[in-house]
Amino acid sequence: MTTSVETKKIAETFDDMAHDRCCEYKEKGLTASSQVLFDLVSSHGLSGKRVFEIGCGTGFFALQTLKQGAASCVGYDISTAAIEEANSYSKELGLTDKAKFEVADGAITQPQLSDIVVMDKVLCCYPDWTGLLRNAANASNEFLGFVVPRDEGWMKPLMRCGAAAINFVERIRKTGFKFYLHPLGSIDRRLIESGFEQTGKAKSRFWLIFAYTRTGESTKR
Repeated sequence: MTTSVETKKIAETFDDMAHDRCCEYKEKGLTASSQVLFDLVSSHGLSGKRVFEIGCGTGFFALQTLKQGAASCVGYDISTAAIEEANSYSKELGLTDKAKFEVADGAITQPQLSDIVVMDKVLCCYPDWTGLLRNAANASNEFLGFVVPRDEGWMKPLMRCGAAAINFVERIRKTGFKFYLHPLGSIDRRLIESGFEQTGKAKSRFWLIFAYTRTGESTKR
């Protein structure tokens, strides 16, 4: 996988977190916001569907779609350690014939054509939101769901202060990680131009969860 210095530092940050995140999921299940996203995906319909997760981490979200009837899942992540955990967990569940996890940058790697595409707290961890969104939209035949920070309304100033604090700490720690608040209006416009309409929106404590459904051919790529 071709990586920039910035992407390499992001990957290293998530390498350090991979094993603990996998263990946490096995003990507690999906986080509140991830569960809301999963419910939106499930309400669209999972039976027989192909699922593609960009920024899949340790694979637990994608693998859970298989448990609920999806035909197959593919996951991309830039963290080598996370992908190792995902493949190990897939083997543990006996799902290696249906699941495929690869070390890949979802913003620049050829996307996997699928029925359902998800990005769970990925846009906020990556600088090139346009590349991620383009590939996600191009990959999805039917449905696109994602989780982003709750950067709107009365939460906006609090979220901006929180992001600044996180990024200050990460600079001090010299991790290379940065928390991004990409423009929600621009994200929505890009998806509409790509032939989607917003069909679901929900909130958790700090996150917004969106569902988009393909309506036709894009007007702009």
